[in-house]
Amino acid sequence: MMLFVVPLASMGQSKIKPKDSVDIKNQIEGFYSWYVDMIKEKRLNKDFNPSFVRLDNGMTTLDFKNYKGGLRRYKFSDDFIERKVNDYKPCVDNLRTVPYDSFVKFELDEHEQLKCDFSNTHEWTGGMEPVDKADLSNLELVDKKTIIGHVDFTSYSQPDGKAIVSFKKIKGEWRVDNLILGR
Repeated sequence: MMLFVVPLASMGQSKIKPKDSVDIKNQIEGFYSWYVDMIKEKRLNKDFNPSFVRLDNGMTTLDFKNYKGGLRRYKFSDDFIERKVNDYKPCVDNLRTVPYDSFVKFELDEHEQLKCDFSNTHEWTGGMEPVDKADLSNLELVDKKTIIGHVDFTSYSQPDGKAIVSFKKIKGEWRVDNLILGR
């Protein structure tokens, strides 16, 4: 197992602890391994993505139980999870006016009009095609409570995008507090 210790010349903080390096690597690569497997096994919409459900009044909304549970399982911060759920607000607002029995017959273009076409792309890797794997390539110590990780995606043995992941130490644990995709 490789350790990622990056020297940093500032304020007495010189390197990331080996245990933190290993924990963060296992955490983010574990999340992406789980996510990629769900895509390959066509379980993403059933087991992770927010699901469309009927409200008591017959209208439609999103259920985030599996989504939040999956992110918590891989130590994403509560603040980050709430920011991600809030990204679905336009969809949820639009769904409140749509009877569930009508919604289940909708096609993709109608999902797009409602801002609910999130199952058409892979939120955590970007794009419509799945990646084969994700590797943590580098860690940078920002301060004693913040580490930035660089994740490289690979498809067909070729580079296929990147992510910059911010880890924040919360109650003694490193938590994913932000994630930005790039190409």
